[in-house]
Amino acid sequence: MQTVAQFCPSVNESKSTGKDKAKALRERIDVMVDGLAKAVDDVRASDTFKSYLDVQARFHRYSWHNSMLILWQRPDASRVAGFQTWKKLGRHVRQGERGIMIFAPCPFHKERERNDGTTESVDGVFFKPVHVFDVSQTDGKALPDVDVPIIDADAEALLTALERVVAKRGFRLEYQTLDGSANGFTDKSGRIVIRSDNPIGHKAHTLAHELAHQALHFDKANRPDKLTRDVAELEAESVAYVVCKHFGIDADVTASRYIALWSGDGKAMRESLQRIAETARTIIDEAESVQADKAVA
Repeated sequence: MQTVAQFCPSVNESKSTGKDKAKALRERIDVMVDGLAKAVDDVRASDTFKSYLDVQARFHRYSWHNSMLILWQRPDASRVAGFQTWKKLGRHVRQGERGIMIFAPCPFHKERERNDGTTESVDGVFFKPVHVFDVSQTDGKALPDVDVPIIDADAEALLTALERVVAKRGFRLEYQTLDGSANGFTDKSGRIVIRSDNPIGHKAHTLAHELAHQALHFDKANRPDKLTRDVAELEAESVAYVVCKHFGIDADVTASRYIALWSGDGKAMRESLQRIAETARTIIDEAESVQADKAVA
């Protein structure tokens, strides 16, 4: 049986420099993704993919790289922060706890001299390895609920929020009786149709799925070249799973049907993971925002 850790190489962190650690982290991510992409005959690879989506749902603002690193090191993590942040929250990391190494963005600003002798300002960002700790690795004061999702874990509330996201984005939403087994569809005109006789939770999941299609596959700027229909369905299904899971709605992702679609192409899988993470993050943030606006009004 393959485990998450078996997809990643080990590294001796105590003897590594910052650059070495960063390189090792990137290697771990590459090996894990390549292992998933190549495990076309291993159903357990689908379990790992689903576990990754679970982590992405809990940490939706994290990059897919960091979600993958959290999955590899501590898949049950629920809330992570740095050592000093925990202190500010009245908690302390227990002695001997091993941190979760992720990448942290570090913005920089510098003045650079041009060839003509004048100077120009240069702004950018680089990423360095840092350690964070899960709340289960700390002791201290009870935490406030400020970071929990604004939307209640209720399908009707999520559906209402997603409907407001649809309106905000300028799409047209229709509920109809559909023939066959189709749960919904969308098209290039911006119309989204959802099956009217499905349960509310099913409608919310389908609406998130179709929103993902609009963002990923109908916007020419975002649509990759040579995108197959099957991979497009996997991306939309994964986004819908992350969105629903984030808000506590039971959902499923039939990754076992799709895991072989990348045909061992780790590069294609990495691109999909990035697209899934970014699209799910945007939909979640917008859903929380419109729900908060409604509550204030």
